[in-house]
Amino acid sequence: MSHEPLPGAEAPLQVEGEPVARGVSLPAQEAAGRSPGSHAALLEVEDLLVTYRGVPAVAGISLSVRSGEIVGLIGPNGAGKSSALNAISGDVRAASGSVRFAGHDITRLPPYRRARRGMARTSQTARVFEGLTVFEGLMTVARGAEGASLTRTVVRRGQRADEKETAEMVWELLDHHSFAHIANLYGRELSGGQRRFVDLAMALIRAPELLLLDEPMVGVAPALLPSLMEELQRVARAGVGILMVEHALDVVAALCDRVIVMAAGSIIAEGTYQEIAEDVEVRRAYLS
Repeated sequence: MSHEPLPGAEAPLQVEGEPVARGVSLPAQEAAGRSPGSHAALLEVEDLLVTYRGVPAVAGISLSVRSGEIVGLIGPNGAGKSSALNAISGDVRAASGSVRFAGHDITRLPPYRRARRGMARTSQTARVFEGLTVFEGLMTVARGAEGASLTRTVVRRGQRADEKETAEMVWELLDHHSFAHIANLYGRELSGGQRRFVDLAMALIRAPELLLLDEPMVGVAPALLPSLMEELQRVARAGVGILMVEHALDVVAALCDRVIVMAAGSIIAEGTYQEIAEDVEVRRAYLS
């Protein structure tokens, strides 16, 4: 990777047309100084190829994520970021390559079996139950009503948790992650930022080891960005690995331990945000 700086490289990489969350900062956290909890990779992707009608959308990429690490996956529109995330989550089938999670090959597993193993994801459009309160929606997910068998979230020591135990688990999640104040709001009443919090809570109710986030800051009001970012930091400090596709570059700079840059289906750079911001090939890809 070339580190020859371009004029203005001292400032965060900012590209015309790329949404940037202005002035985002997290005084209580320093992403670059946080050490992931484990040196072994939690997620290992090797030579991943995704094609649509024979045309490669992801051209044989390899990447890894460790426990407690936040990795940003960025690049210009059409770079293949969401396609890569979909292949890792199992929402699309990879043409070739492998995905290993917690030491197991999950390349051919469907999404619900990946979820059972401890992988959870959010989508570009936050999912909520419009006609249920936040609490009721989380109870529904905890019972496994999304189609996946989520028994590991409601089973303790081999015994199925009763309704009371499940409710206590949901309230514990709401309290721990500071979501309790919106517990009684209906899905249709939530703001865009609140929907993002609820979507994250629905992923966390599964007690995941890895979170896959697809543009988690979309629709979040600037005033709520620091709270959502701090929440992701709290999740990472608990040992959860996070791989996130994000276009808001200030968010990536403030939040991510490591950044992977894709262009035209391939990885063109990897490193800290400052390293990739100074990379000539990265700047050329964004400006082309």
